[in-house]
This record gives sequence, structure tokens and C-alpha cells, in this order.
Amino acid sequence: MRIIVDTNVFVSGLLNKQSTSGKIVDAILQGILVAVVSKVTFQELSEVLQRRKFQPYFQRAQVDPEKFLALLETLVEFVEIQPIDHKEYIRDSKDRPFLELAATFPPPAFLITGDKDFEQHCYSGVQVISVSQFVRQFI
Repeated sequence: MRIIVDTNVFVSGLLNKQSTSGKIVDAILQGILVAVVSKVTFQELSEVLQRRKFQPYFQRAQVDPEKFLALLETLVEFVEIQPIDHKEYIRDSKDRPFLELAATFPPPAFLITGDKDFEQHCYSGVQVISVSQFVRQFI
């Protein structure tokens, strides 16, 4: 199943491998799920994982962000995005690249997020779903 995974899901999943987010990250690493990314969203993830404030937490969780990114880069599906119509409303414009992923073809099955800025239930025909709901239904 091809999915869009918000950056916050990756961060949460790496910090707590037993969490619902951790189950999604694990399913991606096992090849059960395919995360659809763009250069922009992958770069955002890379920048977030390298933030100094997260490093003590990653050390405690025994996560090497650089190794994780290197592995993840081999597993994700990079897609070319097209700018989307600004009618698709989102509270935080920094999340717009995820909406652009939803507008790609073939469309991913879901946009998985814990972010309340995705106020609509669907963008470009792709359903927005919470981490816990996705895990309950599909993992």
C-alpha cells in the first residue's frame, strides 16, 4: 500500500518503536508499506531528524538518524509533484508539500498524520487518517 507519512509520524515512530507510529515506521522498513515522498518532504524529514533538540532522545532510543535516512531513501517512492490549486485549505502552509503528494498519480491510499493542521478529511481524493486509526484498520 502506498501512503503519505507526515514527518511527525516518522519522528514519533523513531522515538518510540512500540507506539502506533512505530508500527507504521516498522511496516515501511519491512516493505509492507511504501511511503510516497517528494524531494521536499524527504528533505524536511532529514532536517527535522538532524535537529539538535532531538538528538538526546534518538540516542536514548538507540536511533541513528543518518543511518535511518540512508535506509529509508532506498525504500520510499520518490515522486515528482506539481503545484496544486490553492483552494485546498490547510492551516500551516509548510504542510502544502504533503497536499502536493496527495495530488500525484496514481494517488496514494492515505495521508497519515498526527497534525491537526490537516483540517479536511480528504485532499485531492486522498483520505487523511490518524496514526491510531490507520494502525487499527491496516496493521
